[in-house]
Order: sequence, then C-alpha cells, then structure tokens
Amino acid sequence: MLSETLPERGVHLPEGLEGMRPGPRLAAMLAGIDRSRLSGFDTVVVLQAQARQVAHEQARLYADMAVVADRVREETAHLPGVWDSDLPKFATAEIAAALTLTRRAAGGALEDAWLLVERLPAVWRALRDGLIDVPRAKVLARETRTLTEPLARRVVARVLPEAPDLTTGQLAHRVRRLALAADPETARNNYALGVTERRLVHGTDSDGTAYLAGYQLPVGAAAAAFERVDAIARATKQAGDSRPMDQIRADVYLGLLEGTWDGPGPVHRRGVMELTADLPTLLDLADRPAELAGWGPVIADIARQITRQMADRPAKAGNPVWTYSIADPLTGGLLYHGTARRPVLPTPGFARHPVLPAPDSAHHRSTHLGPVGFGGTARSPATSAAGTSAQTEPPTRNSPGTHGKSAGTGAEPEAGPGARPGTGPRARPGAEPRARPGGGPEGGPSRQGAGTGQTTGPAAVQPMAAAPGEHAESTGRDPRRFLTPRNRAYVIARDRTCRGPGCRVPARRAEIDHIVPHAHGGPSTPDNADAKCRYCHDLKDAGWTTTRTAGGTTLWTSPLGHTYRKPPEPITPPTNLTPAEQHLAEKLGRSTES
Repeated sequence: MLSETLPERGVHLPEGLEGMRPGPRLAAMLAGIDRSRLSGFDTVVVLQAQARQVAHEQARLYADMAVVADRVREETAHLPGVWDSDLPKFATAEIAAALTLTRRAAGGALEDAWLLVERLPAVWRALRDGLIDVPRAKVLARETRTLTEPLARRVVARVLPEAPDLTTGQLAHRVRRLALAADPETARNNYALGVTERRLVHGTDSDGTAYLAGYQLPVGAAAAAFERVDAIARATKQAGDSRPMDQIRADVYLGLLEGTWDGPGPVHRRGVMELTADLPTLLDLADRPAELAGWGPVIADIARQITRQMADRPAKAGNPVWTYSIADPLTGGLLYHGTARRPVLPTPGFARHPVLPAPDSAHHRSTHLGPVGFGGTARSPATSAAGTSAQTEPPTRNSPGTHGKSAGTGAEPEAGPGARPGTGPRARPGAEPRARPGGGPEGGPSRQGAGTGQTTGPAAVQPMAAAPGEHAESTGRDPRRFLTPRNRAYVIARDRTCRGPGCRVPARRAEIDHIVPHAHGGPSTPDNADAKCRYCHDLKDAGWTTTRTAGGTTLWTSPLGHTYRKPPEPITPPTNLTPAEQHLAEKLGRSTES
C-alpha cells in the first residue's frame, strides 16, 4: 500500500522494533533512526516505540523520587523536633529544589510516586514496561485513593489488563464504577462529605476572559440544571440563532443567573436525563452503581433518588419513558432492548416481591432513541433492567445524527432488530402525514396522555437533510436506506458510545452510519450499522475504513496502514472470570473475529 512505500533513499526499521520492550536497547535503537527516511507506516511504529520508552523512563523517575524521600527520612529522622509527619514536607522541598519545581508541583509528583511505587506496584510495573503511560497510571492511582489498599489493588487487578487499550476517559469511567461497587458504604460517605464542601469558583483566564463554575454539587441537581440550560439553548437554536451551541449555552447560563435572559423558554423534551441502573439496585436489593449519561457512574442512592423523583413527577411535567435491556451475563453485551409500562416502585426497604416492569402488550417494542428530527419523541435506553428519561428534544433537521445517516422514520413498526428494512409503515420524505381514523398520523395509532392531550405514540415523519456530498431528489429518497426506529434504538442501546477509536460521545448524540454503504449494497440492519459522531464519521472521508467483526469489535484502518480496535461496550459489567475462563473466552472471541 501507499503508506508502506519508502521515500527516496528510504530505510526499513530494525527488525524486532515493533514489539521491543523499553529499556537501554530500545533507547539506543530509537536514537539511531532517521525519521525522514521512513515510510508512513513505519513512522507510526516508531511513535509507539518512543511512547513506550518515555513511559519506562517516567516510571524510573517516580522510583527515584521515592528513593530520595527514603533518604530524606534517614537523614532527618534523628534530628530533634522532626516527626514522621514532616517527611512529605522535607522530601517535597528537596525534590522541588533539585528539579526547579514549585512546592505544589513537587508535592503532587511525590504523591504520585508513592501511590504507584508503594501502594500500587502492579501499576508501576505496567508503566515501567511501557504498557501504559503516565496519564493512565495517574487515573488508576487517583481513582482508587479512597479505597483501602487491598481493595485498591483488587480493583486495579481487574482493569489493568485492558488499560493499554483504553483512553484516560474510558479508563476513569471503568475504575470509578468498579470502585463504587467495591465499597458502596465508603462511596456513600464520600459523596455525602463531598457535597458538604460544594462551592462556587470564579476567576480569570490567561486571555482575560472569566470562568464561573460550581464544584462538588449534588449530581441530580447539577444534571437537571444543565438540562434546563441546554433545553433553553436548543430552543434558541431552533428559533434561528446560528451560533455554536456552546456559545448559546454560555449566554443562557449567564442570562439566567443575571436575571436578564429574555430569549425563548425551554423546549418540551423527553429523553433528556438518561439514567441506567439494574433492577435489583432500583428495588433496594443491591447497591451497585448506576450511570447518569453524560456524567458517569453514580452511587446507588442517587440512582434511586432520581428514579423516584421521575416516577413521582406530576403528569403535566411529562412522564418518563421506562425501557429495559437484557444483557449477556458473561460478556455484558446487549441481547434485547424494549419499552415497558411505567412501573410502580416500592417504598425504600420494601423488596419482598420484586417484579419486572410489565411490557406494554399493545406497544411492546424498542423506542426511538437519540437525537430526533424524524419523530416526536427521543427516548433513552436503560441498562440491564430499568431506567428513566424525561422530556424530549424538538424535531429539528439539524440535530446531531440527522444528516441523512440511516436515521429512523418516526413511525415505530413492530419489527425487531435484524428485520428487513422498509417493511414498517412509511411516509414519503417531505410529505404531510395522512390522517387516520384513530386520530394519529399514518404509521401507527396515537395514544393520548391521561388528561394532558399529549400524543405519546408515533409522530409524523419529518423531511430529511441530505448527507454531505449527496443530493436528495425532490420526490424523496429510498426509505429502505434508513433503519427502522426499533433497529435504530437497538443500535444506540448496543453501542452506548461512538464506535470511533477512543471516542466516548454518547451514541444517542451520534449519527447512525452504514458500515457497508447503502449505495454499495449494504443492508439497513443493526449488523451493518453503528454509531459514529460527526468527527469520527468525517474520518471516513479522510481515507479511514471501518469493519466490524462477528464479536462486535470495530476495526479502523488509517491511511497510514495501521488497524485500531474498538471493542464493544458492555451493557452490564462482564462476569469476573478466572484466568483459565478468560483465556478460553478470548480464544473463542478471536475465532469469531477471524
């Protein structure tokens, strides 16, 4: 391939460089390579080798800091008036002077060194071997600080094997969830203590602008506040404001606080606050952490509090949508995703007869998830058992994910994942829906919310914007190009986040994209679709190619010829297998991906 073509007077890499362990030999080899004479493919190999070597040297630096601290203890322990509690101060002073650092920077580096070298030696060894870098090591050390040393090492042992393939954001998310599950009582106490230290911070940045932010706020209140600001900002955008959403949100935020906001009120939205939790936790039978979309893992008490608030909210505020997912207990992968009737939650402590939310027999189907523009509701998935979502975004042709990339049609057919595309009710793009005897648009009956007059059934089909580089015919486009709403819901619930390398954009805010383009014969089914944010989708236009294995791993091949793996996101934590079981599972997984 072109990326492997050598430039004029080019050279090949030394044999064995790609898998060489970091150390003096690798350092010497890297020092002798002329990067300008390498192929594009080989420059990436050198980049990865250099990163391993840097991690190795950083691990040695941390070890040297710990040794310096030990020597400071030895030299000062016999002095009168010196206590063991003084050691960090004296060691920090020595390191700060030696490396010309501030006391704060030197103290932080020494603390990281102690956490890695003494508290989590397995993490330090992974850093020394170049398996992880300093940012990942810091995530592992800092996210487990509140745990006892045995628990911290246990959590690290579970996540460390996959840490090399995770970004710092992905790693922090997994470690935080494991830490909350490892010691729910400590997590609950830490949360309660943290909220008592909530504060508002303000100041100026280097460019002269200002910042105003709240810290250590209650999660539920912070999420609700952001969603209100976001709802008003989206209404402003819909009213014709052409500025970026970040700017609009900032102006809404300041205007509400100043009392000077005179723009649109919040749009009516469903599916905004997306909480995912397992059923035993919601029934107060377990204390496993839940997840608040866009915020990360939360303790079980917060999940139950938000769920009860959503269930008890007045009908005029809009009912939450309750959905459930059934996951593979071994891998955590999605098996089924559907909608349930609004459940009646037990009072706290009452859990003698837990009952799954009863499916709606008349409308038992997956919901239309994610950004709208092709229907009146946008509903959110719940992980493993139940969840809540409230209020929906307004139909808009410019919502993320609506750029002609395999979006749903708004009508919700009874077809399940894998059903033949185009078999559900349809309407011509751009055409007005025809009235039906039941009072709703063509494509399904409408149901009226009790006493509210609010339609909760399928909404009218909205006209679609053409994808970049495409030209929609005035008579519309082939509706078979798009996934059915149920299939779209399944893809979003399955993928969880954008399938781009290292990307964590929620799938509900991403585009649903064909892996094999529809124009090239690719079917509009979940097996041939995945979630990609705008940035990652644009990579395809820059020469990247994607495929997905039978096991659900997305493979990205770059223009320089390297292939990067994005494993599937589990819906529930995978089973903690023994080493032998893990080896067998990996072997079976590789056989399905080949």
